[in-house]
Amino acid sequence: MGLSEIKTVRTPMMTLLAGGQCRPVQAFHWQLLLLAMILMIVIVPRSVAGQTEDIHATVHYLITYVKESDVTFERNTSRYSGSEAAQHIDKKYQHFKDDIDTPEKFIELCATGSLMTGKPYFIITEEGEQLPSGEWLNTELQSYRLRNNPTGP
Repeated sequence: MGLSEIKTVRTPMMTLLAGGQCRPVQAFHWQLLLLAMILMIVIVPRSVAGQTEDIHATVHYLITYVKESDVTFERNTSRYSGSEAAQHIDKKYQHFKDDIDTPEKFIELCATGSLMTGKPYFIITEEGEQLPSGEWLNTELQSYRLRNNPTGP
């Protein structure tokens, strides 16, 4: 028996599901699958791109916050201005950009300590208080999120 000799039995449900046309449900399933694939190609990249832009915008804000701060940064026992620290943090960010999927991950990889020596980074306020830089930046990140999304996620 050849393919041309195979008969497809069409039920009323198949006809209804196929949009009133008398064709097998299998063809209808392929149409749904094709439509789902097209929607995924169009919608998913847009939502991921929007999320990525938000992460990078937040990271840019944090780097600018460091740059414009009045604190001194201590890295490997040397002290740096906010501008110098921001340059260093941005350089690390450019290196790790593909591994960063949250602002917290940015802080962890780029602004908490030296990967070479293992020593933590600190900030020293104008009053002389010394804080871990990651703690300082995470506090600012929370403030930033409250200012930009006061109703919550």
